[in-house]
Amino acid sequence: MNLSSIGSSAGAGLSSALKSGGESEGGGFGQMLDELGAASAGADQAIADIATGADTDLHDVVLAVEMESLAFDLAVQIRNRLVDVYQEVFRMQI
Repeated sequence: MNLSSIGSSAGAGLSSALKSGGESEGGGFGQMLDELGAASAGADQAIADIATGADTDLHDVVLAVEMESLAFDLAVQIRNRLVDVYQEVFRMQI
């Protein structure tokens, strides 16, 4: 069972994207979305492997799907926070 590859693909990528969020114009959120896509592709591949009967551990598949779900929830929460910040800035009087 390879837990390090599952945890490093989604969690580490999203945390590094969050840390580098202020370094470029919108690059941090775009990088986070790229990492979310990679986590989703990994979960899809794990599901396809188990469906086709490949030598895949069911535990690894469940972990990959759960990591993708958590990454998606994190991305939604960050998007919601960015929308709230945008709306607050938009309401500011000059």
